[in-house]
Amino acid sequence: MIFTENARKFAFVAINQILYLLCFAPAMLLLAVSAHAGLPEGNQANKKEMKEMVVVIDPGHGGPSLGARGTAALEKEIVLKVAKKLGVLIVSRHPDIELLYTRTTDTIITLEDRGTMANKAGANLFISIHANSSPKKTPYGTETYVMGLDKTDKNMDVALYENAEIRLEANYETKYEGYDPNSPESFIMFSFMQNTNMEQSLTFAAYVEDEFTKHAKRKSRGVKQGPFLVLWKTTMPSVLIEIGFISNTEEEKYITSDKGQTEIAEAILQALSRYKERWEKGGLATPQADMGGSNANNTGHNNKSVKSKPAVAFSRTPQKPQATYHIQIFSTSTQLKANAQEFKGLKNVRCYGQNGTYRYCIGSADSAKELMPLLKEVRKKFHDAFIVKLRNGKADE
Repeated sequence: MIFTENARKFAFVAINQILYLLCFAPAMLLLAVSAHAGLPEGNQANKKEMKEMVVVIDPGHGGPSLGARGTAALEKEIVLKVAKKLGVLIVSRHPDIELLYTRTTDTIITLEDRGTMANKAGANLFISIHANSSPKKTPYGTETYVMGLDKTDKNMDVALYENAEIRLEANYETKYEGYDPNSPESFIMFSFMQNTNMEQSLTFAAYVEDEFTKHAKRKSRGVKQGPFLVLWKTTMPSVLIEIGFISNTEEEKYITSDKGQTEIAEAILQALSRYKERWEKGGLATPQADMGGSNANNTGHNNKSVKSKPAVAFSRTPQKPQATYHIQIFSTSTQLKANAQEFKGLKNVRCYGQNGTYRYCIGSADSAKELMPLLKEVRKKFHDAFIVKLRNGKADE
């Protein structure tokens, strides 16, 4: 076939563009698996109207960031396998969930970009999967972390280790606002953050640890708080799951085995199913999370919850003897002002304090059913808003 000069130039450019995309697209784009793959790409408006849950699975590390090392395995490889098994289970069990991965290959994604991907996707839940390590060979068991500042040395050690990979990034001092992975004092920056999804994050974290114990028969070291950069800027409920200690010979065998990885994935799926059911019904009451682990031998790993009991920040919930229903938009560990920008323009937001957190609500009704139309509108701004039942300003179980 004879080509003109312009045609040859066009073909050369086209081939180079294709080669560029094949080489670099996996490291630049969010890799997605969607249960609604049959929907046309331009039908984003219809997707939002369907109100499906969007879940992002984040396999830790990747590429030059190896993560923890065992005797024969690397953290980055283990967690990617677990993430993929979890993804397959989610698609099979919950085809209405839109599922996204931060990576599906052995490539590095910056800690900041992982959260940014989830934010841009409008995710409702962010699940970061990791494997733990210790200088000692004896520690074993699972831990699930939510974003928070805690002074427990062991929690800080885990966060320091997981955050250390930012040293592979150029200009990380500027990108992470002066955070130094070699300095525990840098954690002070986290004390000024508003974790607006703490309650929902704690709920899912508690479900995960509960299912690890019940479904996979694992030792749970509890739900903990830690200043993890990967959870730093996510705008949805987010957790970091340590599936086991790669430094423990027996546990390394378990988390590298097909059986172990499948059981881990199934346990997380069970937790997601419980969380999703509550989310769809508009209610997400926080279960009693074991904040220090159920085993008394977890010396040095206990995480102390906030001891202070905040007073009502503003506009006290009406003191009615009967129970009333309200829409909770989020909770924080520190007090917000009545006109805070975090409320996104919502008026008449009420606040009540419970279990060391400030919880912010809108609307009031005598039944949950009456609030469903308002919940639909509120979720346009706060995707994870849910209905709570109060009695005299306190959660009514």
